Amino acid sequence: MPNKQEIIFFTTFGCHLCEQVEAMIFALNQQKNLANRFDIIAFDIIDDEKILAEYRTTIPVLKNTSTSEKLFWPFSFEELDDWLD
Repeated sequence: MPNKQEIIFFTTFGCHLCEQVEAMIFALNQQKNLANRFDIIAFDIIDDEKILAEYRTTIPVLKNTSTSEKLFWPFSFEELDDWLD
């Protein structure tokens, strides 16, 4: 089995948009078993000043650590699905 790709999910407590993305990821995982291909790691931006400064106004953001590709909100369920493929 190939190595899993790591996806960092930049989020913070009380972010309703982040909760929407979490629900999208959960639904996609139910449909496509993302856990076989990805390690999706939630990272609270409040824990790192540099990251907080970078993403404060743009979260939720997903970053593929293998490709450095980022997906910035707003995006649809379909766009997330395409980005992960």
